[in-house]
Amino acid sequence: MAPGVLYSGYRVGTSAGPLSIHHLRLDLGNPSVRLGLALAHDQLISGDETVSSMVRRTGAIAGINGDYFDIGDSGMPLNIVVRDGELLRSPSGWVALAIGKDGSARIVRYRWTASVVFPTTRQSYWIAAYNTGLVPDGITVISNARGYGAPAPDRGIRQTVVELTPADESSGSPSKAGRGAIVVASTQAAPLPSRDQGAPYTVKQVWVQQAYYAPFPRGTLLLVGRGSAADWMRRNVTAGMPVQVNLATVPDWHALHIAIGGGPLLVRDGRIVNDPSSPVPNERNYRHPVAAVGISRDGATMLLVAVDGRQPRLSIGLTQPQLAAYMLWLGAYQAMAFDSGGSVTMVVRLPGRGATVVNSPSDGRERPVADALLVFSMPGSRRPAQ
Repeated sequence: MAPGVLYSGYRVGTSAGPLSIHHLRLDLGNPSVRLGLALAHDQLISGDETVSSMVRRTGAIAGINGDYFDIGDSGMPLNIVVRDGELLRSPSGWVALAIGKDGSARIVRYRWTASVVFPTTRQSYWIAAYNTGLVPDGITVISNARGYGAPAPDRGIRQTVVELTPADESSGSPSKAGRGAIVVASTQAAPLPSRDQGAPYTVKQVWVQQAYYAPFPRGTLLLVGRGSAADWMRRNVTAGMPVQVNLATVPDWHALHIAIGGGPLLVRDGRIVNDPSSPVPNERNYRHPVAAVGISRDGATMLLVAVDGRQPRLSIGLTQPQLAAYMLWLGAYQAMAFDSGGSVTMVVRLPGRGATVVNSPSDGRERPVADALLVFSMPGSRRPAQ
């Protein structure tokens, strides 16, 4: 398709039935090959978006569906999201594909270790999550990438919202409070402060038992406390206080270019594994449409695989152990699955046809998903290779 990018498709007959298999083989050592992450409609909470739409609007030459997501509700991906070096969602404990700023690729399980620190009072509080659903008796940090602010609490739920602005941002006029809601009209993008550990902020305002609706400025963060965490913030946090927000993981995410979730882990150090922490443990021994990513031992080659399923005349799909064995046979030293079932989609730019879905999604049509892993060809420019 382009220097360092090879697409291939196969129809295979087996004793159990037919298989339709699609590969993308990427030479990560080729300087024109770049990987990226697309988020549906560029925010975490959305109505989701098809992979072909994400490929077209970004100028990518190929793409494959990524993480499991909150289908039919928020549409949010369920694991860590890092895009262009910026953390957008905290990890959930399942494995993720991590691409470093140096171009290295590996499969990692991230652990969340974030906290918020108030230097003047020498107090700190554990951050339960970042840009996820709100956590009972915990603090959830929200940025504008989530696409939705803090809703009004249901009856009987205690909530405190702390509005943070970057410490070096000049103070502006305060947000206006309405009957139980704050609407921030400005959507002008302020410079996003560094996400390094201990990023400095200032408490602009504290809102008790009120909503704080999106959109809000890009530099703003919200600390949303529920239950006991709401009580603690109401007692200890006041306007004007300096705050340090530590969005931390183990291992550290700061050297990443992108991270996209999935699971389970299929191959580790050249051996098939049974991942005890799988997003879909009940699907292990059932045939489904499946998608996976593999990395060679030297880290120079990446394999993206989509296998159709649930279509007896076309393709019967694979179980997780079968997928792991196949990835190992292809040469993967590390491998993990992406979201399976009707979400499995591979899109490539075929000559003269543009962005084309090359597999056969089991829904009968392309399913909108939360995010996608994209492949770019950049021979001296940001335009796709012709």
